[in-house]
Amino acid sequence: MKLYPRDDSKMYSSEEVGYALIHLIEKNLEINRWKFRLAFTNLARTNAILVIYNSEWCRMKFMFSLGHTSQHDELSISYGRLHAVNEEPFMGWEEQECRCWHFVIDPLNFLDGLSPAEAVKQTMIYKELPTVIKDFRQSSLGKKLIAEYAPKSAIVMHSVIWKHYGSRLFELFDLRRPDLWEEYRKFHIEYHRLLGTKTIYGPPIENIC
Repeated sequence: MKLYPRDDSKMYSSEEVGYALIHLIEKNLEINRWKFRLAFTNLARTNAILVIYNSEWCRMKFMFSLGHTSQHDELSISYGRLHAVNEEPFMGWEEQECRCWHFVIDPLNFLDGLSPAEAVKQTMIYKELPTVIKDFRQSSLGKKLIAEYAPKSAIVMHSVIWKHYGSRLFELFDLRRPDLWEEYRKFHIEYHRLLGTKTIYGPPIENIC
């Protein structure tokens, strides 16, 4: 099957959906170039498909929910260090509970060289995303893909991010670069302190690993 376009009148097994997602990922991301390999899947439910890839630097998680129609399909993409657990958003690390899966926006602000205060201004005052994401969404390709199928748009956007940042993005999560991770961790803590981010579930927002 294809996730898009597909016959929304048909019923599909969770395995069919999972393999279709893997096909969509590997068709639109340079998985082989960056030596990512399929490391874990949970294809038990169509509304909670989980696919994880590992590379020498980091992990990448795709969480997919099949909607009643393709317009209601949802996909989230996050990155983790190689110690990140498969099916939980939190884990114990260095005697504290921490958030081990990370969406890409905060890391991109850090890689763009913004200070925490500059990142807050970009977020709160200018209501802007990192430049690479903003440019993609405003491009003809970005607008076309968002209108056609949001999950594919998200995957292609990460392909654009990979091309722009290259290994710099992956190295940020590399367990072999604790110095770089510590720089990012300090940025992340101060950014969310200035932003006034509140959490109602899980460990404090500053607890990342």
